[in-house]
Amino acid sequence: MLNIALLIKKYSVPFIFGLIGFVLLLTGLLKEQSIEFIFSAIVILGSAIISAMNVSGKLSAKMTKIIGFISLGMALVVLGFTYTSISDTVEHNNNYKACKGLSIRNLRDCQTAQKAYLSKNKVYAHDWKTLVTFIKEDSIAILDAEGSVPSRKITEKERDYLIQFNLYKRGQAIDNKMTELEAYYLSKSPEIPVELVGFRRDTINVSFIETTFSKNRSYVKERKDNGYGEFSAENLKYIPFTDNKETWKIDTASVVIGGDTLPTMRIEGTLPLTEIKGASRKESMFFGKLDNSDLSGSWEVQ
Repeated sequence: MLNIALLIKKYSVPFIFGLIGFVLLLTGLLKEQSIEFIFSAIVILGSAIISAMNVSGKLSAKMTKIIGFISLGMALVVLGFTYTSISDTVEHNNNYKACKGLSIRNLRDCQTAQKAYLSKNKVYAHDWKTLVTFIKEDSIAILDAEGSVPSRKITEKERDYLIQFNLYKRGQAIDNKMTELEAYYLSKSPEIPVELVGFRRDTINVSFIETTFSKNRSYVKERKDNGYGEFSAENLKYIPFTDNKETWKIDTASVVIGGDTLPTMRIEGTLPLTEIKGASRKESMFFGKLDNSDLSGSWEVQ
């Protein structure tokens, strides 16, 4: 019993450090950690082995000191590498977050532009030139509204005026409160009701880029707050942090659903930065599908 207790006392420290070094080394290899991390694990494991050899008497005190000084030097080198690695990792993580954030922002902008293009042209833009031209030069129809619908029923005189618009028949009962359409026609009548003076429901064409992006205050503020810079239609096609060398890929198609032919589209690409520094597997981002009309983004379905 005494011998066992003595062995445990002698080898407990080397065993513990050896176990820590082994677990760190295994983790580094399986989780694709940095070279510095793996090297540190090897140093810890090696130190545990040397310590075990020392307490077992297989290494002389002189050799142990020599190896100890060498290990100290290696530890200092590892410390320097670790500091540099941490700095690089922090920079990488910040760049990754900025890259992904800007990618999501740009892809959302493309979603918005493609929806507007579809609404006006009944198909999606099939290439970047077409989409960018639409964003910069085209207009969209918006409702120019002013005033509210009175919370009352129309009068018989007002009903008779609305007969010409096929909203009522002569003598028809007035059962419900005034509707938006009734208010619109009455606001154009020769005798405008007092409550409808200034009432307006008109459709006007406005610049798409100014209304949606460049002069949209909340949108401009969001870009500024996140450090994305000013909106640029030309830059939407480029994947961030690729120095404008890699572009998002646009694909368009159509599907038949219930006898109706529906246009479909997909924009996708691969981020140049990985979530974990040194990892080999890169992240793909996209929105839309070619086999159905869903325009959900990859960042929305996670």
